[in-house]
Amino acid sequence: MTLIKLCSLDMVPPGSINSFQLNGKEVIVINKDNQLFCLQGRCTHAGAPLVDGTVESEILTCPWHGSKFRITNGEVVGGPAKKNLRVYNFTINNGFLFIESEQ
Repeated sequence: MTLIKLCSLDMVPPGSINSFQLNGKEVIVINKDNQLFCLQGRCTHAGAPLVDGTVESEILTCPWHGSKFRITNGEVVGGPAKKNLRVYNFTINNGFLFIESEQ
């Protein structure tokens, strides 16, 4: 595993969802009550940009068809999506978020 600098913590203030590119893939970082979650950035149903979704409690809702995913583990909790989201492990160091990547 390789650690790759994804973003500054300033780029993901509390209550935000932001999108970043990692090796040609979209990754979203969600800051929910000062706790960070890193997930794949496109819905597994139809490829919607999840950065445009909403988070309530620990559930991310897709903006296109309403699929729901648990942000803690990427699990589908409401369709039409059937495949879970990928969750990325990360480390915080000196004000930056570094994500684990298989290069």
